[in-house]
Order: sequence, then structure tokens, then C-alpha cells
Amino acid sequence: MSYHLVLGTAGHIDHGKSSLVRALTGSDPDRLPEEKARGVTIELGFAHLPLEDDEKNYEIGIVDVPGHADFVNNMVAGVGALDMALFIIAADDGWMPQSEEHLHILSYLGITNVVIALTKADLCEDIDFTIEVLRDELQNTSIATAPIVPVSSITGDGIEELKKTIAQTLRSYPLQVDAGKPRLSVDRIFSPKGAGTVVTGTLSGGSVSIGDRLTLQPLGLTTRIRYIQNHSQSLETAVPGMRTALNLPDLTISTPGKAGAERGQTLTCEGCGKPTVTLDINLERMTRTIPGTKPRPLRHMETVMLHHGSTRCRARVILQDRSHLDPGESCFAQLRLDQPQFFLIGDRIVIRDGAQQNTLAGGCVLDTRPTRYGFRTDARKGFLKPLAKNPLDVLAHLYARLTRDHNLDASTPLHDHPFSEKQVQHAMQKFLSDGESICLENAIIYAPWWNDQKNTAIELITAWHKQHPDVPGISLDLLANSLEECPEDLFTQLLTTLESSGFKRTGKILAASTHTLTLPAEIKTQADNIIARLDRSDLQPPSPADLTTSTQHSQALQFLIRSGRVIQLEPKVVISASSRDDAVRRVREHLEKCGQATASELRQHLGSTRKVVMPLLEHLDDLGITVRNDNYRTLK
Repeated sequence: MSYHLVLGTAGHIDHGKSSLVRALTGSDPDRLPEEKARGVTIELGFAHLPLEDDEKNYEIGIVDVPGHADFVNNMVAGVGALDMALFIIAADDGWMPQSEEHLHILSYLGITNVVIALTKADLCEDIDFTIEVLRDELQNTSIATAPIVPVSSITGDGIEELKKTIAQTLRSYPLQVDAGKPRLSVDRIFSPKGAGTVVTGTLSGGSVSIGDRLTLQPLGLTTRIRYIQNHSQSLETAVPGMRTALNLPDLTISTPGKAGAERGQTLTCEGCGKPTVTLDINLERMTRTIPGTKPRPLRHMETVMLHHGSTRCRARVILQDRSHLDPGESCFAQLRLDQPQFFLIGDRIVIRDGAQQNTLAGGCVLDTRPTRYGFRTDARKGFLKPLAKNPLDVLAHLYARLTRDHNLDASTPLHDHPFSEKQVQHAMQKFLSDGESICLENAIIYAPWWNDQKNTAIELITAWHKQHPDVPGISLDLLANSLEECPEDLFTQLLTTLESSGFKRTGKILAASTHTLTLPAEIKTQADNIIARLDRSDLQPPSPADLTTSTQHSQALQFLIRSGRVIQLEPKVVISASSRDDAVRRVREHLEKCGQATASELRQHLGSTRKVVMPLLEHLDDLGITVRNDNYRTLK
């Protein structure tokens, strides 16, 4: 079985990176005529290095990057998805400015799996002393303990030892896993005659096969793979860690005035994520300075150049809790991009100044869909803090979002993440088993928050009954507005939960099952007077306006209607319940005798007015006592 990995070079100009790659692989990574003429790597170069030891076989794709200061932007594009870096330092030159800047870039990208090749060893009189000096230079850096191998690309000395050291270092390196989320950051794109569009890059996150449909981000264009190559070998499937070329004939290349595929874009599977223009990140700056540059603060609201994978774009830096960030410091920051780009949480980025002359900082993406409002609050800092401790801990991301948002969609609890479906489901099951959350239909709900919502709702209902004993219950709208943090779909779930635990819902009203309407003592007299007047007037009642000459009378009438002692036939027609019951008896007797009757006949029989009888008959229809057939009523 072969293990596929990608190794990238790093180091100062003219320290022999491309020469060493030729000595290791037998192929020349410099492909442009200008590169060969000037002897300077300008663009990314690529080569293939097969290695083996007693345990494993390695198929290593080498990305040779430029060392010249003018081409550092291209260098960053080459080291965005490395498994290992080969840091090249010339024995006759030692540590140089671009060596330091490349060290910064590797550190910001989290690349600590490094082997140092001390090139031009044949030009050094005391190699042991040179190594000692280099070790002193690297103290307190991420590569302080990296193996150092003296080599000469001219004589071939040390080349085999370097290959052996690379294999030994890779032996303990955790190989990329297939999370089912393939990503390929496009670093080359061309169109061979008769083949259509071909893109190359380093594949990570998942496998791709011939016939798979991919999405080109951030444009959202879809395409299908017709052909796959790795180191000039045709494949049915490419796996994570491979330098991969994909033939995508239905994908057009970008031209002036027409959007299409170009370097810096990302190919991924559908549903892997969406482009964004806002990122919350953990931002850090190294204490060490780059020789030849003057240390300066990174200012709040400064415009910078953001590097991610093979892409770069301008962005504005919003510092979370300060006006500037000095070397050696770190803080949370928000990046507001000038154009959409594709990121996943946990991605590493590099920040250079707006003029693209100096590397300033690096960071790790913590949130790809943050709001711009409220970024500089303590609440946002509290949300980001646990994520910064381990950006690739799926449990930390789920917990942070669950405690902040109180609920997650069970089908898609996280967005724009690199985790496998199995990892996410395992973390969610841990929440449920630990009692941290509960599952209701398609929602994972934070249990402490849910209990608070339920207890608050019960307290509101209880207080409402106490303040309004004459009211059937609290309106659902009022209850929902009082629970501001409870979204509409969860409010429905909350009502269901309450109904199963001693509460009843009647239309738009919710009440405790034990609640009974009670007339306040201060309006009992008014209520008795209203009932007496309605009983005396029978089916020729006074209007509600005549009955409610004061606020207490109005309150009393509403209570009588709610309690069923007064029947409201229309907004302007009310009768007592006893008058209604007597009318039911008389109508039933008349229809049993006559079989049917018109509204006019029933009005005469009841001795009332049309204003009262018409809504009364409709009321009897609604009760299921009578049925209307054209102009006649019959018993149902």
C-alpha cells in the first residue's frame, strides 16, 4: 500500500531549492522559460518523489516554491496544503531574510512537520559549527528540533540520507483521513488541445472519482470529472494527500468579461459549504522580526491581503478588543473580505500588508458565518474562546453553537466544517447521553436553556392567572413575545411539552388545567346587575353599550361572556344564558310540532326582533340544534 503526501520547499532565494528537488527526483520543477533563463523560481514547480522504508511506501508530491521576496505571494499559494515542509538553508549563507519570512508563513499555517536541508555543504569548511549556529538561530521556533541534514546537490552527498530522514519523519505523521468532503484549491489551470479544461492542486478532505460532480467555489459552477491523473498516471479515484490533475471539459476558463475557472478557486462537493465575506478568526503575530523590515503594529480597521490556499484577496481587519496588535501578541479578529471566498472552520490563513511586501500575521478560522453586529462584545469573545483552544475539535464547535444558539438543526448542526458525518453524529450522541441536550423532532436543544424556557413559561402563566382570575388563560402571542429567545418552531414544541404536563390549550389561549374562572369581588355587584337586566329583558335585551356604563361594568360583562353566563350573539347583541336556553326549548317545541319554520315565523313565536332572532338562529345552527334549508329551519 502506498501513502500519498505532499511536501513543499521553503527558504531564501538562491539557497538551492530547485537544484535539491532535481537531485532528489531527477526532474526539473522550473518550467517557465524566464525561470530557466534567470535561474530563479517564479511560479510553483512540481515533482514526484517515491520513497520507501521498512514499513511503508510513500508517493510524495513536491511543490517547489519561489524564494525571492517579489514572489512570496506565490510561495504562500504553494504551502497551503502541505503534509511536510523541506526547509532549505544554504550552508555558505546561513539564515537570511526570506528564510525568516518563510518560517513565519509555515508557523502561521501550522506546518510543524519539517526537515531542514543544509544545502551547499560542499562549500562549507566546518559543517558542525554551521549546524550549531543554525540551531541557535532557530531557538524558540516551531522548527527548533527539526532534523538537519547537510547535502550537496552538486556532489550528491547527503541526498540518500535526506531521503531516509524524510521517510522516517513521515512514519509518525498522521495521514489525512477521508471525511467525505473533498477540496482541491486550484493552483494551475490550462486547456490542452482536444482535452478541455484541466486543473491541478493538492486534494484534501475526501476522495474524488471519475464521473463525480463537483462545485467550483465561490462561483457555484458545477462540473463533472472526466479524467484524473496523479504524477502523470491515470487513476479512477484520487485520495486525500495526492497532487491531482482533473480534466473538467464542461468547465470554462475565466476570460475578460466572463466568469469562469481560475487559479485561487476551490473545487469541492455539493453541500460542503458556502462562500462567505466575513470570518471570525484567532489572529496571532510572531515575536521574531524579519530582517530588513521595521516592526510595526497591525492596526484595527487596516486593509490587508488575505492568503488562503492558492487564493488571495483584500480584507479589512477588525480587532476584537484593542486598537492594534503588536508582534508577539494574539487576539480574536474579524476579517471582512472584498469578495466572497470559500473557507471551512479550522482553515489556516496568512495575512500580508496591503502592498504585499511584508508578512504580518496568521490565523485560524473559527466561524465562517458570523454576524458583523456585536463582534467586539464580551459575548462574542466568550463564544470564540473555547474554539480557539482546539479549532478542529468537533465537540467544542457543537457545544459553543448549542450554548449560544440554544438549538441546532439535527440534520445540519454545523456549517462549513471539515468533519466527517460520523464525527458529527458521534459528538451529538455524546451530548444526548451526557444530558447536555435533548432531541425534539429535528432539533437538538440545549437542555439547561430549554428547562429555563419551560420554567419561565410556567411562571408567566401562573402570574397571569393570579393577576387575571376572570380570564380563561394567557394568549399564545403574549406568551411567545415574553419568551424572546424562543424561536417560532421551538415555541410550538414548548406548547406541546406544556400540554403534556398539566396545561391546556384552547384556540389561541393557554391555561393551567386546574385554572377556573373566578369573578373578582370588586365587580361581583356589577355582574349580578347585568345578569338581572338580561334575564328581565329576555329576547329584547339592552345593547352592550347600555350595560357597560363604567370600566367595571365592561370587565364584568367580559367575564360573564367568557364564563358562559352571557351569550354574545353579535358584537352588539348579548342575551343571558338562561334566555338562550329558554329560546332553545321553545324553538324545539315549535319545530317538533310544525316540522319546519321560517325565520319570520320563529321571530313571531319567540316574540323578539329580527336584530336578535337572526343571530340567535345562526347560533342554534352552530350548536347543531337546527339546520337551515333555504328559507326554513328544521331540527337537526
